[in-house]
Amino acid sequence: MRLRELRVRRLLSTRELARKAGVSTSTIYTIETGKTVPRLSVVRKLSEALDAAPDDVDEFREAMARALGELPKGRSSIGPADSGD
Repeated sequence: MRLRELRVRRLLSTRELARKAGVSTSTIYTIETGKTVPRLSVVRKLSEALDAAPDDVDEFREAMARALGELPKGRSSIGPADSGD
C-alpha cells in the first residue's frame, strides 16, 4: 500500500501525520510524490504514527531495501506516486 493511501485511510491530513510523527509536511509530501526515499529514522516515526508495520508501506519497504544495499541509490523500485485520486 502507498503511504498516501494509508494516510487517507487513517483519516489524517499531511499536516496531522507530520505533527503526529514529528516530521515536516514537506517530508511527507516528498515521500508521497516519489521525490525521495525516507531515511530509516523517518520510516520508524511514520510507522509508529500510522500504527502500521514498515512492510505494509511500499515506500518504507524501498527504504529498508536501500538501507540493506538491495537497491542502488537514485533508483526507485516503485516509481513516483499517482497524483490522481
